[in-house]
Amino acid sequence: MELKWYKAIIVIFTMSGISISTWFSRTPEVRDILQANTGTMGLILLGLSVGSIVGLVLSNLFVRSKGGKVAIVISSFLMFTGFITLAIGSTVPSTLVVTAGLFLFGAGSGMCNVAMNLEGTEIEYRIHKTILPILHASFSIGTLIGAGVGILFIYLGISVMIHLVIIALLFFFSILVCTRFIPHGTGKDQHEEQPEEHHETQNAWLNKRTVSLAMIALCLAFVEGSANDWIPLAMVDGYQVSHSMSTVIYALFLCGMITGRLISGQLIDRFGRVLLLRIAILSAAVGLFLVILKVSLVVCMISIFLWGLGASLGFPLTISAAGDDSRYAVKRVSIVTLSGYTASLAGPPILGLLANEVGLLNAFIFVLCAICIAGIFTKAVAKPHTAQSH
Repeated sequence: MELKWYKAIIVIFTMSGISISTWFSRTPEVRDILQANTGTMGLILLGLSVGSIVGLVLSNLFVRSKGGKVAIVISSFLMFTGFITLAIGSTVPSTLVVTAGLFLFGAGSGMCNVAMNLEGTEIEYRIHKTILPILHASFSIGTLIGAGVGILFIYLGISVMIHLVIIALLFFFSILVCTRFIPHGTGKDQHEEQPEEHHETQNAWLNKRTVSLAMIALCLAFVEGSANDWIPLAMVDGYQVSHSMSTVIYALFLCGMITGRLISGQLIDRFGRVLLLRIAILSAAVGLFLVILKVSLVVCMISIFLWGLGASLGFPLTISAAGDDSRYAVKRVSIVTLSGYTASLAGPPILGLLANEVGLLNAFIFVLCAICIAGIFTKAVAKPHTAQSH
């Protein structure tokens, strides 16, 4: 049962990555269709951010009342509807319709992200093995596949509308198939606590370590989200490359993400979370700094890979750390996931408004500051001696 469940969650992570990367790969073209400047694109992306925050908040209600499986089914319908609306908005064309589509897609994505991460931590607990880096690697592989398909479709001249409809249908039906193998009730509030236990849970789950983990997730998810939202446009505007070449460079970031997540498991077991996270933060900082310097396109491409390599571990490591103590895992994973996804989707639109004044490459300095702030809290990912192990 756990193996089919695990494989189903891998597919869901992968399809989620494909869907979001599909939108990112066509962002420059949608901008041109809408004749929007960078500031307007930031406002359009705000629809995605607001929708995602709504989905993140609603996910806790659905998961706790109905379980993760129901939340994933509902989220897949919202994402499907959002993509169809995006397809219509890019054809009309209409900034309002595109924004509405991003809101619906974001609501579904936010809900799905919380639910699938909770499913992942539950599988970890049952099989006594760390799998979240692999699950997040699956998401990154999905984003790479989405970017690759985007490159191909742009090259073949396939319209944004046809592209989005194809991915919407593929995503929706694959999720419906996968949910057959997900057990009912994961994360659902099923047991009644004694008054003393309820009081202890209310006061013990939110502590200094949880807040520190949320800060790391917030900062590094913003770093990852900024890359996903703005690398293609930054390459077009800052390095004067073609739309297809900007997607190729964005794919290098995804390759860095995938590499970091696939090789991190054994390294984490050998050297510990703290050291690996610090090395990752250093890699992200160096890579982003070189991108901002604009030395050359070749240096930029190498630096984009380093940026992705460094950004790869922040989110899965904080979620794994949040699940160290099984008594408080659900609440801690929820707040870390909420903070991470909120930052990754709410931060980039703000960055777009800033970029409209100073340019995208200069605006990336703000992202570099977020990397440095995350470095302050790295000790929080260490396993507590008193935690209940998986």
